[in-house]
Amino acid sequence: MIDKIRINDIIRRIVNTVGDNYVYISIDIDVLDPAFTPATGTIEPGGWTRRELLRILYGLSQAGLPIIGVDVVEFAPMYDNKAETTVITVTQIIYELLRWMVHVPVKA
Repeated sequence: MIDKIRINDIIRRIVNTVGDNYVYISIDIDVLDPAFTPATGTIEPGGWTRRELLRILYGLSQAGLPIIGVDVVEFAPMYDNKAETTVITVTQIIYELLRWMVHVPVKA
Protein backbone atom coordinates (compact mmCIF):
# COMPACT_ATOMS: atom_id res chain seq x y z
CA MET A 1 0.00 0.00 0.00
CA ILE A 2 2.84 2.44 0.77
CA ASP A 3 4.03 2.01 -2.82
CA LYS A 4 0.67 3.26 -4.13
CA ILE A 5 -0.17 5.77 -1.41
CA ARG A 6 2.74 8.03 -0.54
CA ILE A 7 3.80 8.39 3.08
CA ASN A 8 2.58 12.00 3.30
CA ASP A 9 -0.84 10.86 2.06
CA ILE A 10 -0.94 8.11 4.69
CA ILE A 11 -0.10 10.64 7.40
CA ARG A 12 -2.77 13.03 6.12
CA ARG A 13 -5.40 10.26 6.08
CA ILE A 14 -4.58 9.26 9.65
CA VAL A 15 -4.67 12.88 10.87
CA ASN A 16 -8.00 13.48 9.12
CA THR A 17 -9.47 10.29 10.59
CA VAL A 18 -8.29 11.00 14.14
CA GLY A 19 -9.19 14.69 14.16
CA ASP A 20 -8.89 16.18 17.64
CA ASN A 21 -9.16 12.83 19.44
CA TYR A 22 -6.51 11.27 21.63
CA VAL A 23 -4.46 8.48 20.09
CA TYR A 24 -3.34 5.07 21.33
CA ILE A 25 -0.52 3.77 19.12
CA SER A 26 0.02 0.03 18.85
CA ILE A 27 2.90 -1.08 16.64
CA ASP A 28 2.91 -4.72 15.61
CA ILE A 29 6.49 -5.16 14.45
CA ASP A 30 5.62 -7.95 12.05
CA VAL A 31 4.32 -5.20 9.74
CA LEU A 32 8.00 -4.66 8.93
CA ASP A 33 9.91 -6.79 6.45
CA PRO A 34 11.83 -9.62 8.18
CA ALA A 35 15.09 -8.10 6.94
CA PHE A 36 14.49 -5.49 9.66
CA THR A 37 12.66 -7.57 12.26
CA PRO A 38 13.43 -11.29 12.04
CA ALA A 39 12.49 -11.80 15.71
CA THR A 40 8.73 -11.99 15.41
CA GLY A 41 6.25 -14.81 15.47
CA THR A 42 4.71 -13.97 12.10
CA ILE A 43 7.08 -12.58 9.51
CA GLU A 44 5.78 -10.43 6.65
CA PRO A 45 7.95 -10.78 3.55
CA GLY A 46 7.57 -7.59 1.54
CA GLY A 47 6.52 -5.63 4.62
CA TRP A 48 7.34 -2.02 5.38
CA THR A 49 10.87 -0.78 5.90
CA ARG A 50 12.05 0.80 9.14
CA ARG A 51 12.42 4.09 7.32
CA GLU A 52 8.79 4.04 6.17
CA LEU A 53 7.46 3.36 9.67
CA LEU A 54 9.72 5.95 11.29
CA ARG A 55 8.74 8.57 8.70
CA ILE A 56 5.06 7.93 9.42
CA LEU A 57 5.60 8.21 13.18
CA TYR A 58 7.59 11.42 12.70
CA GLY A 59 4.91 12.89 10.44
CA LEU A 60 2.17 12.09 12.95
CA SER A 61 4.24 13.65 15.73
CA GLN A 62 4.72 16.81 13.68
CA ALA A 63 0.96 16.90 13.03
CA GLY A 64 0.48 17.22 16.79
CA LEU A 65 -1.64 14.16 17.49
CA PRO A 66 -1.80 13.68 21.28
CA ILE A 67 -0.83 10.15 22.40
CA ILE A 68 -2.38 8.71 25.57
CA GLY A 69 -0.66 5.33 25.33
CA VAL A 70 1.57 3.12 23.21
CA ASP A 71 2.70 -0.45 22.85
CA VAL A 72 4.99 -2.45 20.60
CA VAL A 73 3.99 -6.08 20.17
CA GLU A 74 5.14 -9.33 18.53
CA PHE A 75 8.81 -9.00 19.48
CA ALA A 76 10.22 -12.48 20.18
CA PRO A 77 13.82 -11.98 21.44
CA MET A 78 14.70 -15.67 21.13
CA TYR A 79 14.38 -15.37 17.33
CA ASP A 80 16.64 -12.32 16.97
CA ASN A 81 19.96 -12.63 15.16
CA LYS A 82 23.44 -12.00 16.59
CA ALA A 83 23.36 -8.41 15.36
CA GLU A 84 20.14 -7.92 17.38
CA THR A 85 18.45 -6.34 14.38
CA THR A 86 14.96 -6.54 15.86
CA VAL A 87 15.83 -5.21 19.30
CA ILE A 88 17.57 -2.23 17.70
CA THR A 89 14.49 -1.57 15.57
CA VAL A 90 12.09 -1.93 18.51
CA THR A 91 14.27 0.35 20.63
CA GLN A 92 14.24 3.03 17.92
CA ILE A 93 10.45 2.77 17.56
CA ILE A 94 9.97 3.16 21.32
CA TYR A 95 12.39 6.10 21.36
CA GLU A 96 10.43 7.82 18.59
CA LEU A 97 7.12 7.20 20.39
CA LEU A 98 8.50 8.65 23.64
CA ARG A 99 9.91 11.63 21.77
CA TRP A 100 6.49 12.17 20.20
CA MET A 101 4.86 12.07 23.66
CA VAL A 102 7.27 14.75 24.91
CA HIS A 103 6.81 16.83 21.74
CA VAL A 104 3.00 16.70 22.00
CA PRO A 105 2.03 16.59 25.69
CA VAL A 106 -1.55 15.60 26.55
CA LYS A 107 -3.32 18.44 28.28
CA ALA A 108 -6.10 17.85 30.79
